[in-house]
Amino acid sequence: MDIRQSLFSLVNIGLAAIGAWFLFRKRPREAIASRGPLFIICFLLLLSSGISNLPLAVPALFERLLGHSVWMNYMPPLKLNVTQVGGTWWVVRWRDPIRTAYFYIFLGGLVWAIVNPVQGRAWKLNLFCVSFAGFMMLGSFVLSFLCFPFCFSW
Repeated sequence: MDIRQSLFSLVNIGLAAIGAWFLFRKRPREAIASRGPLFIICFLLLLSSGISNLPLAVPALFERLLGHSVWMNYMPPLKLNVTQVGGTWWVVRWRDPIRTAYFYIFLGGLVWAIVNPVQGRAWKLNLFCVSFAGFMMLGSFVLSFLCFPFCFSW
């Protein structure tokens, strides 16, 4: 058990749970409609990063469940005329699908944050969400250019 990875996962999952509790504790039906984008854009990022590091936090549990190490090399099934990308089980079968799912949920939260002020729901909070999401996307775009050949394994 890696203490740093365990602490990272526990803190991220805990912060997401505490954020959800504070956001949705009063009048949950109205809070979900108006504050849902804030949870998706800000706190779900913490939850997804905490969950994506779970195999590194408790590798013995995952090795017992899987029957192999989380660091085992994984190659997807061969397909014709397709670039084959491999890596460890943790990267290919665990972290990358979680990142992909978060990306699509993030885009849905962004659309939801744009629609909410049009409907008159918590316009300040949702405009903050739209600006924060735009800042995150701009930061990701700039980072991808600054460390071009080296940052693709993140």
